[in-house]
Amino acid sequence: MSSPQSAQHASVAFLLAQVGASAAREFTKALTPLNFSPPEAGILRLLGRSPGIIQQELAKRLDMHASRLVAVIDELEKRGLVARETNPADRRVYSLRLTQTGIDALAAIGAVARTHNEAICNGLDDSERLQLAALLGKIAEQQGLTPGVHPGYQELQMRGGATARTEPRTPE
Repeated sequence: MSSPQSAQHASVAFLLAQVGASAAREFTKALTPLNFSPPEAGILRLLGRSPGIIQQELAKRLDMHASRLVAVIDELEKRGLVARETNPADRRVYSLRLTQTGIDALAAIGAVARTHNEAICNGLDDSERLQLAALLGKIAEQQGLTPGVHPGYQELQMRGGATARTEPRTPE
């Protein structure tokens, strides 16, 4: 247990990086039996919250170049998790939705995520959890981070180890 004096001198940035790296490693391990990577799980989560979203809008939300997202969606579609459908408003684009298999997978991922969150916050009481979440939310907002979207989508690790780097977004 750290003393108040050592906590006073701790680097918040280092502690965030340390806890974040550990949490990411543990979440990746927890998803392995389900055969998902964290980016795939995150994309399924966004699709579950936005049924019918078009690929371009999903890429925008992820701050990811649309052409890079195609390979990820192709893989999820091959696995029977996502379906592309012609968009009724614009037949030139595809709407995305989870299949029943994708919905079931998302439920399993959600259970893993809740267990993971519980393990991370195990040493905190309810009021401390709320306070920590509020403080981290404030830091994330100040840093310009998109709520609910991991910044790692900008350099997404594809299956097989290739990196899908996105080009920096330029204002249009």
